[in-house]
Amino acid sequence: MTLSNRKIFKTSLLAFFSLALLSFCAWKNNTIEEKIQKPEPQTYWKSELFLKNNGLPVYKQELLFEKELILLKNSGNILPIGDLSKHITVLSIGGNPDSFHSTLNHFAAFDVLYAPTFDAITPKQMTQLRQAEVAILSIHSQEKNQQVLDLPENIKTEFQNINNDVLIFFGDGSSKIKQDLECFSSILLAHENHVIAQKITAQALVGAIEIKNQQSNHLSMKTNGRLKFSSPQELGIDSSYIKKIEEIAIGGIKAGAYPGCQVLVAVNNKIILNNSYGNHSYDKNAKKVENDDLYDIASITKIAASTLLTMKLHSDGKFDLSKTLGDYLEETKNTSYANVNIRAMMAHQAGFVPYIPFYNRTKVNEQLNPAIYSISKREGYTLAVADNIFMKDTYVDSMYAQIYKTPRSEQGFKYSDLCFYFTKKIVENLIGESQHTYLLKNIYEPMGLKTMRYLPLNYFPKERITPTEKDNYFRNQLVHGYVHDQGAAMLGGVAGHAGLFSNAYDLACIMQLFLCKGNYGGKQYFSAATMDEYNRAQFPGNRRGAGFDRPKASGGGTCDELASQQSFGHSGFTGTLAWADPKDNVIFIFLSNRVNPSAENWKIRDMNIRTNIQHVIYEAVNNRKK
Repeated sequence: MTLSNRKIFKTSLLAFFSLALLSFCAWKNNTIEEKIQKPEPQTYWKSELFLKNNGLPVYKQELLFEKELILLKNSGNILPIGDLSKHITVLSIGGNPDSFHSTLNHFAAFDVLYAPTFDAITPKQMTQLRQAEVAILSIHSQEKNQQVLDLPENIKTEFQNINNDVLIFFGDGSSKIKQDLECFSSILLAHENHVIAQKITAQALVGAIEIKNQQSNHLSMKTNGRLKFSSPQELGIDSSYIKKIEEIAIGGIKAGAYPGCQVLVAVNNKIILNNSYGNHSYDKNAKKVENDDLYDIASITKIAASTLLTMKLHSDGKFDLSKTLGDYLEETKNTSYANVNIRAMMAHQAGFVPYIPFYNRTKVNEQLNPAIYSISKREGYTLAVADNIFMKDTYVDSMYAQIYKTPRSEQGFKYSDLCFYFTKKIVENLIGESQHTYLLKNIYEPMGLKTMRYLPLNYFPKERITPTEKDNYFRNQLVHGYVHDQGAAMLGGVAGHAGLFSNAYDLACIMQLFLCKGNYGGKQYFSAATMDEYNRAQFPGNRRGAGFDRPKASGGGTCDELASQQSFGHSGFTGTLAWADPKDNVIFIFLSNRVNPSAENWKIRDMNIRTNIQHVIYEAVNNRKK
């Protein structure tokens, strides 16, 4: 070994051990914090104000507590927190804050810290608070009628220098706060450390619950469009309807229509069902489906990504449905696609063929052509199609060339994935970056969507992603963590027509954004006029909006016959459905991987599982107690 190489080796070795030491210290600190013993969660109301709640149904306890939550201060209108892409850190002192933390975690990836007492706060925790864009200090009392704790002077001094901070006290607020708390921008009194108090307060923080002014010296706070986690009883809906929905969902699993699924129902901005059933696959050792797991939502990508993005650009005056492909894409000028109207294209009225199996041309003797694919990622071969399959970057041009050579039929409704191959090209030219990265930083993260992503393996362990088909005709492997659609895979996993993964909750938030006509979390992502324009039927005899699916004129279709003519949504090939109805303010999400292990399994369609569940939802809404 030369002297130069020895120096390099020693330097590398030193760097390795330094990194290992830092990692060990971080692990040790986190482990110590996790091992701190917390009191048992409080499930019995202790103070005179809430003693009457004990023994009542949970939903009644929640409603009664909502009326007593007090907002004392809200300088700069920090609350409710709208943009959840901000770095938000929560430091909880004393008691057991688990319900508070877990509820916050439904909405976004908050940094949550815990110390049993003020004296136990570490320098590292204070540094994290100083670095946060929003710093929340929650104090959790375990004692009956315990008054507001005396904040140490050093804590008040710290928060004097922190902007956008919130103090929440889970303790008795019957007496006035006597000490000087001007150091805090916002102050909430939550009375007790009961698990329900924590759950409601967390939702109020992000705008899912309104705070009403009960006294002249208290403030009010409106909701900002986020969905509240609630119960059917709050809306006068009999729980027997929820049981019927679950019976249909589980019946599909028993019949082999899909190995597992997620079902979400929201009514009047309140989630009354958000459950998972079954397993990731039919394997006997398969993981059970959990609410945070991801599904390939297939063609729902067309509205949750592409249409959403074009609507934002439309509102910004950068995208116009009346223009043509030739107006946006120079490469189409000498093709029969140049004069295709964008409105017709997005409504599937442009005469495109439904589908082109691009992968067929990339095989030689039933094997993938080694000139087009590589078993490792390398220069020129960066498009990940599946595990150990990387497509040649320039072959994307060949895919579009194949589209241009494919004749279009007479205009008339014909559903086609190809329409959204073009929206992707157009919008990425307009925004100057990938559709994936733009949506993530400008819409998904500010909304607090933790799972809605293209390229999910870049963000999540494979264990959280449900597998799709055992592909024995193209990729020759179980497709797991990669988009099922072959064309979308060949585009590197980011496409206009497919490629998006999500859980039911995040997809429900997107449908809520549509119901609220572009306003969510206090931010207007696109104009109400744009939503009206895109969601209406674009052509006579064609039920489709621009991107959105809609009911048949006679009712039904992709949705149940009880859905109103105002309703909209989209289905997905993998066994998914997202539907919203402004008339009854209903959102229905159904996610499954019915294509596992074979896409030839159409039991979900033949058994009408999705529409049967939707039918029960409308029965429940129509028969609720007023």
